[in-house]
Amino acid sequence: MLNRIFSTAVISGLFTTISVLPSLNLLTAIAQTPLESKDETKISPVISPAKRALIKELLEITGSSKNASQVIESMIRAELPNLVSTILKSVPTLDSDRPEVQNQFSEIVSRMAIKYRDRVAAKIDIGQLIEQVSYPIYDKYFTESELRDITNFYKSSTGKKTIAILPQIVSDSMSRTNEILLPKMTSIMTEVISEELLNLLPKKK
Repeated sequence: MLNRIFSTAVISGLFTTISVLPSLNLLTAIAQTPLESKDETKISPVISPAKRALIKELLEITGSSKNASQVIESMIRAELPNLVSTILKSVPTLDSDRPEVQNQFSEIVSRMAIKYRDRVAAKIDIGQLIEQVSYPIYDKYFTESELRDITNFYKSSTGKKTIAILPQIVSDSMSRTNEILLPKMTSIMTEVISEELLNLLPKKK
């Protein structure tokens, strides 16, 4: 089973063609997609040409298309466990640690993963996705004046640097957070497990 997990991890590398860390624009726009269904009435259905032009300029400066592509790649990788589970349910004989079965399993997952990635890329229009998600959200939260301010900032040397290094800042922040929190969280989990296991032991009379 450990071999299978390792194989799946290697196969997931098929999708690692670009960084999955989002930029500030991605965090603001794409990540809020689920909110649309709950808050749809608050989003203006009509955006003025002037404001639309400002949003378009801002999205271009912050690399919105690239970020949306990264999100899709990330979502594809996240679907790999479901893909593996589906294969195992459909073909139970592949649930084996025998080398020949492992090789067959890896080949099947590899082919299906590539097909899935290619079809998602072919059937999802990034431009349309941005149009449906980012434009209404930026229209909802920012005025034309604010959009000009944000755009002017990103045009400055500091703004350009922010766009360039923000993915690394996010990555470093996540790594540092893990370094600090994981030992503490592991310790807490150990305490909880120990307490629960002690409760299972027969009480001394």
